[in-house]
Amino acid sequence: MPSVTGEMTAEFAVRRGLTQLVRNYHASPLKIAKTFRFENETLGTDDVAEQLGVYIMDCSPGLMAGDHYEINVRLQEGARVFLTNQSFTKVHPALHGAGCTQRQTLQLAPGALLEYMPEPLMLYKDARLHADMEVYLAPGAALILSDILCPGRTQRGEVFQYTSLRNRMKVWYDDELIYYQNQQIEPQSMQLQAAGCWGQDTHLGSLYVFSDRLGQRHLDDLQEQLDELRDVRVRSGASMGYKHGLIVTMMGTSAWELQHGITYAWRCIRQSLFAWCPLHVHK
Repeated sequence: MPSVTGEMTAEFAVRRGLTQLVRNYHASPLKIAKTFRFENETLGTDDVAEQLGVYIMDCSPGLMAGDHYEINVRLQEGARVFLTNQSFTKVHPALHGAGCTQRQTLQLAPGALLEYMPEPLMLYKDARLHADMEVYLAPGAALILSDILCPGRTQRGEVFQYTSLRNRMKVWYDDELIYYQNQQIEPQSMQLQAAGCWGQDTHLGSLYVFSDRLGQRHLDDLQEQLDELRDVRVRSGASMGYKHGLIVTMMGTSAWELQHGITYAWRCIRQSLFAWCPLHVHK
């Protein structure tokens, strides 16, 4: 395991009826900005569900060759958190060596909710990244997670010029592995733009939803609403996972189109799963 060059650990708990950041450790260049509070309006009632907003900051230009980031987030029982970062995750060239790595661990206790919506990932020319995520869900917990991948700095002509991306994710529910993804992209050895692969698309986005509340009706509702997404040109699909999971996949030709599409799907899921109005996040 490479030595850690950036680390962040955060733990959240409910105190006096409100979600609080109760433990916070960080090592430069990662840190947590000042937290802020949302009030989730519940559709059709006067109830309000509180939620804590959190930004992860990276004061460096991005992941350099040889970097290893560790991000650990833990939600105690009933905690509700919206987590994001300030800007794109940028991965710089690795002309020699194994590139950079990032490992994230998310632990959600019973009744906890984490909405983790980071900005897109961008790999520069000759970049290498190995990313791992492990998620541990207790019964009654829910995770909504987005992931958007850019092909490079397209305005500089970098389209699929990075060396490699390996992206693995495991999701455990009550000690049972319910989802496993092992994505490996090596543009120079793959025909990414062939028919049946990426085609003419260059950007890939996913929205993952894991909760034991999920049922077929949530997928049906989402698919119906995705059919009405006509103001951006993206291809989209949605399906249920093996257990307690729903995955939305979108492809397009720009980051902003996928961000718009993923945000639309996220708002639909919030309404369907929790009967909550959309969050309005300012950046």
